[in-house]
Amino acid sequence: MFQGHSICNLDAKSRLILPAKFRKYIKPEADNKLVLTKGMDDCLLVYPQDEWEKVKQVMLNFNPFNGEERNFTRVFLYYANECELDSQNRILIPTDLLQLAGLKKEVIVLGLLDKMEIWDPDKKKNYDNSISSTYEEIAEKVSEIVITRTNNKS
Repeated sequence: MFQGHSICNLDAKSRLILPAKFRKYIKPEADNKLVLTKGMDDCLLVYPQDEWEKVKQVMLNFNPFNGEERNFTRVFLYYANECELDSQNRILIPTDLLQLAGLKKEVIVLGLLDKMEIWDPDKKKNYDNSISSTYEEIAEKVSEIVITRTNNKS
């Protein structure tokens, strides 16, 4: 599972060397293929191919008559780009996704269990500063949700 973060640089051709700390968690089932798409809050999402297949299966259960689900599916899949790690462990970030996330030279790669995010450092800092709740307040709310879900499964 992906966790932690790395600060990386894009090369002149908009390629990113995926850090070893993340590469080691890409399963053989992914066949060195990743899917990049629009994330939330001005970042990009990066899924190994095997995890992307799970996301698509969930989306197949979306209601095509629900406007919000239909719109989300359109936007999420519109930006989806499959890429493959090259021999130097680089991925090419397409121009439309570079512009969408405001990526320049330096980027932050953030592990989020089954996927990764790619952030422009300034946008990540602005996002972090925009959160009005403290980490502790959010942790308290999240723990209540986890406990409720755990109790409902029993």
